[in-house]
Amino acid sequence: MNWKKTLKYTGISFILLLGIGILVMTKDGKRMYGGLTKRVNSEQFSPKNGSFAIVNVNIVHSEMDSIIPDQTVLIENGLISKIGPPTTISAKTEVIDAEGKYLIPGLIDTHVHLFQSPNDLLLYLANGVTEIRELIGEEDHLKWRDEIDQGKRLGPKMFVASPRLGSFKSMEGWFMSWSQGYMNVQNAQQAREKVQSLHDKGYDGIKIYSQINKESYMAVLQTADSLGMPVFGHIPWQLELAEVWKNGQRGIAHFEELMNALSREFSDKVNIGSFYGKEEEFLTFVEDRCASLAENLKKHDIAVTSTLWLTESFARQPFAIEEVLKEVELEYENPGISEWVSYIPQGLGWLPEVNRYKLPENLTEEEKNGRKKYWKTYTKACQILANKLSSLGVKIMTGTDSNLPPAVPGFSLHDELQSLNRAGMSTAQILQSATAIPAAWLKSNSGKIETGYRANLVLLDNNPLENIANTKTINMVINNGLVYDRDLLDSILASVKEANDASRKVNIDRFIK
Repeated sequence: MNWKKTLKYTGISFILLLGIGILVMTKDGKRMYGGLTKRVNSEQFSPKNGSFAIVNVNIVHSEMDSIIPDQTVLIENGLISKIGPPTTISAKTEVIDAEGKYLIPGLIDTHVHLFQSPNDLLLYLANGVTEIRELIGEEDHLKWRDEIDQGKRLGPKMFVASPRLGSFKSMEGWFMSWSQGYMNVQNAQQAREKVQSLHDKGYDGIKIYSQINKESYMAVLQTADSLGMPVFGHIPWQLELAEVWKNGQRGIAHFEELMNALSREFSDKVNIGSFYGKEEEFLTFVEDRCASLAENLKKHDIAVTSTLWLTESFARQPFAIEEVLKEVELEYENPGISEWVSYIPQGLGWLPEVNRYKLPENLTEEEKNGRKKYWKTYTKACQILANKLSSLGVKIMTGTDSNLPPAVPGFSLHDELQSLNRAGMSTAQILQSATAIPAAWLKSNSGKIETGYRANLVLLDNNPLENIANTKTINMVINNGLVYDRDLLDSILASVKEANDASRKVNIDRFIK
């Protein structure tokens, strides 16, 4: 009898411990995606509403290549109602004197991850980002999107893509769904059902991931097309590039997706070390393939999202993470995400102990140098793609992959613009990639300073055509006709920092500028 009691109580204890463990992991999971960080009450902020006249302002031309000086821009009912030289202004219209300042369309980040961090919406506004495309959508994001559209929440206009669709074996698929929100589709029937369900829930588009199999991929494209939903994301490992061109994928989520596809062509391998030891040969191969890539991307109207600044960080984070963290606005990053948890490696952690890109501890100096060379080549290949594809007329859309280390929401878009400039894109090309081009892809009535367009605007103290870094000199943000002056923007930033500090478990003083 004793052994039966022992077995019984052992079983009960095991179940209790398992339950406790699941509860702890669930709580940790919510925290590490930002869900337990104190939330800022956006109702405390009151942007100005009404009719406005921005006078004496220098407008960046819609082609983003010249300045139209001394203009007046009238804003009524959230729209740009008139643009032209100085004119008579109604006494009911509030005048904003912008002498010596520069007006650009609101910026757009086409690759963001909010996770469970709604304070990020405020960070985007404070950085002049008036539209975002969320690329790992959740039902909370649909709610936030609708609240913003209804004027119940402050934030940029949101396009919400579906969770990532991939193809995994059953147990792996369950784990990937539970831990990272993937949707597992193993065949065409499952793919059709998932796409229909996502459409019915109100998602704006379908995000595909690298592991999706060919059968499911084709069914996703066909079903989404019948429902009027764009499909975009990664280039599936099972497909040749030609199959992406001809089957209706509308967008590619990173320059590095093209680079990775080329690396598979180069060595016929899927793994990340595909050109290790052959770096110079691979860069030549990438250069040689750009013209053909550009021809097909343009022919099939496929836009490429950049995320170049993040890619450049891959060559630095494993070797100089302390230095990298000192260069970004870490105090505004959701601490749940940046601190992560130590028992889940290779997650989204930012800090040195949990950094997503940290090196294994047992590497020799020779192996470290090899990896450093590899990642520098990886970065250079993406820079080549940015330069060549933009010069050949491919539609480039700025994106940051924000909340992956070290891309701080809102702030990192300005870093992205500078990376594109260093890669060889002109200021005009870059501003178009952050305004008019993504606005057209999103079918949004924005991205240009023209009559009838939504009043999503950013007033800068300095000329962005002279130096793209001047996009950081934000004097005022106008979002859907609501005016956020510099004092209000500073108040928003201070509130997010205060919320982060109240939720922080790890001191980050050594990283703050």
